[in-house]
Amino acid sequence: MGSFLAFGEILFDCFADHNVLGGAPLNVTYHAASLGLDARIVSAVGNDSLGDEALAEISAKGIDSSLVAVLDGIPTGRADITMVGKNADYEFNCPAAWDCIPLPEGLPSSVDVLYFGSLAQRGEISRRTLASLLSAVGARHIFFDVNIRKNFYSREIIEHSLDAATILKVNDEELPLIAALLGIKSEDSVSAIMERYSLEMLLLTEGRKGTTLYCDDGCIIHQDISDVKVVDTVGAGDSLSGGFIATLAKTGDREESVRMGSLLADYVVTQSGGTPAYSSEVRELFGL
Repeated sequence: MGSFLAFGEILFDCFADHNVLGGAPLNVTYHAASLGLDARIVSAVGNDSLGDEALAEISAKGIDSSLVAVLDGIPTGRADITMVGKNADYEFNCPAAWDCIPLPEGLPSSVDVLYFGSLAQRGEISRRTLASLLSAVGARHIFFDVNIRKNFYSREIIEHSLDAATILKVNDEELPLIAALLGIKSEDSVSAIMERYSLEMLLLTEGRKGTTLYCDDGCIIHQDISDVKVVDTVGAGDSLSGGFIATLAKTGDREESVRMGSLLADYVVTQSGGTPAYSSEVRELFGL
């Protein structure tokens, strides 16, 4: 069994008639745990009804919540969704509990994969906690998942994150934004970013064009998407990350990691929501 630790936001997407629990770090933790890793998340919720709901649902999904703080006086994270035609606009509450994540006791001394994103670095307290976490927990792979949301990012956040990371995951819309933010003008922004920040791998998702893994030894691995009926794409990138991370932690096989992450994402887009129960076919595919 491999080990996995995530840091970051737990929040609800709040629609007019229902709430959906999410946040990329929690979604990835769900998949890592479901795929057999010893997986935990460092986060925070408020001491309120949404916080109670979050903890109950986290437990029901089989996720270890022992490193999730419950904070008084700061509300659980939420993103209030307004539909404009087929497009969703959203407004994050601020501050939210995930802005003030404390460093918990009982951290592992080392893990196979440590995962974090950019959104949870919106708040100064959480930024400081992440820095302490990166110093306290040794990790074979440090996976930085860029999450460009509203204006909750900066060059400083991205640079510090890349300095710490060994693996960067980014999509094809975020890549040029990040390159411009970093002042990278090279036509080959992937190579330029990897070289500047000494990354071992860069995982680039390109929607219907599939996924490509770039490696520091020059190896390039591409995986096309499967021809499936898409129900929704919520959490598709998170499931790809989870499948990739779980396979990498267990096998160290980069090509197999890209393939399995892509196949898991192909399944998730045929379901409603980003953390569906796995079918018997998926369980068999992953040897569960």
